Amino acid sequence: MKMKRHVRIRVLLALLLLVLVLACSWTTAASLEEREDGLIISKLTSIETEDNYEYLTMLLKTGYGHEPEGKYGLNNLTNELVYFLLRTTSALDINYYPFAEYTVFTFVLWREDFRDFCFELDAIIRLDTLLLYDLCNGLIYRHYHTAKPPALAGQRVLYELLYGPAHPYLNQFKADYTKLNINEVNMWFREIYKPNNLIISTTAELPEDFLRKPSGRDLQKKVVVPEIPPRLTTGPAYQFTKVHTPYSTIFLSFPGPQPTEDRYFVGRLLQRYLQQQLWRRLRQELGYCYNVQVSFSSLQEPTAPNIMIAFQVLPENTEQALHEVFRLLEQMEEEPLTPEAIAHLIAQEEKYQQKNYSLPRFLSLMDAIGTHLGLTWAVNEEEYRSALQKITGEDLSSFTQTYLKDWSLSVAGPEPIEPSADSMRNDNPEPINEPKD
Repeated sequence: MKMKRHVRIRVLLALLLLVLVLACSWTTAASLEEREDGLIISKLTSIETEDNYEYLTMLLKTGYGHEPEGKYGLNNLTNELVYFLLRTTSALDINYYPFAEYTVFTFVLWREDFRDFCFELDAIIRLDTLLLYDLCNGLIYRHYHTAKPPALAGQRVLYELLYGPAHPYLNQFKADYTKLNINEVNMWFREIYKPNNLIISTTAELPEDFLRKPSGRDLQKKVVVPEIPPRLTTGPAYQFTKVHTPYSTIFLSFPGPQPTEDRYFVGRLLQRYLQQQLWRRLRQELGYCYNVQVSFSSLQEPTAPNIMIAFQVLPENTEQALHEVFRLLEQMEEEPLTPEAIAHLIAQEEKYQQKNYSLPRFLSLMDAIGTHLGLTWAVNEEEYRSALQKITGEDLSSFTQTYLKDWSLSVAGPEPIEPSADSMRNDNPEPINEPKD
């Protein structure tokens, strides 16, 4: 009997140890180092696990919003070539995220291959030129011959209403790859791929000589990253764009807080609430659309974020769908959410983020972004949860009354619509522009 009891105790201890390892396999501690050459390295510490993987994220402080005048698409084309070079390395998995104000590459590596990969990454960054003429021409050809979704015209109009036609965020819609070539790509690569323009988040120690070896070009010259201007336009605005589709695509957006502001967390709850309510009303109850997407561009466009509602409906249902959306927004301004409803939203957001914070790939990505933007909560789940718990009904009411009134609406479809006062909350939006082909 004593032997059986000891066995049971050992089993219980083993199970307890396993639970602790699974629950705490990745900590959120990060040590930050800025080298004399400007390279920023953030080391994520972890408890030893049996997965045998290491994670590395490289953030380039240059995004498509920093492209030179008339060279739209240059940043994306350059990073696509770098991405293809990185795919020849020993990395198990590579992801590439082109954003307006920075560019991110994430890597998953075998632990025993980590140093070899660092040497491979080092060699690519120190290249004097990207000798990929055929690949560059192939990418240009592919971009030129890839049809753009008709709805993209409506999204471009929305960004013009939000930011003005000359804002750097619109560079993503202006790309003309036929005006680019490998020589311009090489010049841009040499200009932006330097240690002082990079942030590395890693779960293992980088080699001591990483990016310290001599190169055929000057890696010490400081990279100048132009500042992104704030949002220029205010107040309600609306524009219709004619496109040859059997449906209408609706983009409704309003400004949002920057990720460094306390109101950022209120914006996350509002995004979740809008997603749930519009899904229920437009799809489940009215059957107007198959899908509704509510996005918050706070991390992709941190200087001037927006919260955007996007969905597609049949032309004959466009005005009714808009009426339902504006009715919800007006209700949010006039009828604050109950404490129970807010607590439910917070619980859902906490559960969603708990899963994210348990993933080392997510932590590595957020560590690099958080280091760049100065976000202390980026790898600190407790701080994120604490900020959510402080949100009150008054915070949500203040948010809706501050931001929702400055909406911008873009409708792209086969037939113009003339929304009535019933379908919009504001009786005097900016004049509806003539349809565009």
